[in-house]
Amino acid sequence: MAKSKIFGIGLAKTGTTSLNDAFAILGIASIGCPTSIASIRRFDAATDGIVADQFEALDRTFPNSRFIYTVRDRDSWLRSYTRYRGRKLPASQAHQDKVKRLYGTTGTDRQVLLDAYERHDRHVREYFRDRPDDLLVMNIVGGEADWESLCEFIGKPVPDTPFPASNEQFTDNIFLHLLHYLKDPAIVSKISKAPVAYLDTLSVENYRPEYFINESPSKRADRILVKSCKYFGGVPAAAQRLHLEEQFLEEAIRRHRQRKALRPMRKSTFLGKRPRRARQLFARRTP
Repeated sequence: MAKSKIFGIGLAKTGTTSLNDAFAILGIASIGCPTSIASIRRFDAATDGIVADQFEALDRTFPNSRFIYTVRDRDSWLRSYTRYRGRKLPASQAHQDKVKRLYGTTGTDRQVLLDAYERHDRHVREYFRDRPDDLLVMNIVGGEADWESLCEFIGKPVPDTPFPASNEQFTDNIFLHLLHYLKDPAIVSKISKAPVAYLDTLSVENYRPEYFINESPSKRADRILVKSCKYFGGVPAAAQRLHLEEQFLEEAIRRHRQRKALRPMRKSTFLGKRPRRARQLFARRTP
């Protein structure tokens, strides 16, 4: 029988990144945006990707799992999701099909998206109607989440740290910080992978340095800071170009490495298998 897991089955932009960051703090190996059920097997928790769309299949595949349903005020969710979809379009046809199946569209049609939110909400609540102990509903974005309810639900001790609040405002503020000091959307796009078209919609006048420095960073924010250090050739150079303290960047690197360390190794590593290209190169070097 497959090992039970923890699944975050809320839609995108309902606090799923914060939930993933909470898993990391609790020492739970989690994956965000898995593309298949097989890709989930080596992790203890999963959010986003196929999770919200296929939670019934996940329930059958991994019996006795726990499900966390992140919710959000509908209008607030709609504003956030349309901005998100505006800067990140589905890359492949398969991804487009999955997005359309769950959200009804790959675009930003207001009524279609609201209908999708309501449909998913009814689906989740009806499915777990007779199993209330298997479902935890959390409003992370609304500030109603707490460690006590989460840790009691999944059987973990309560950590001595604030509950993570990893949101798009913080990420946008990183974009604005980079734009403010680098003055070149093309460079910011290369570092952050955000489309130039989206960066052009941001107003540097909305940049809030105090928010950028003081708020809890997200996994994506740390990744952008790490890439900035690589782009500029190290922490000292990045700190100078971005007008940040070296310690601030080193903390982002530390958190990024901790998250990577939680990710379990692939089975192919244990079996001693190498990717095809690596095997070819190895064969050439072997007499």
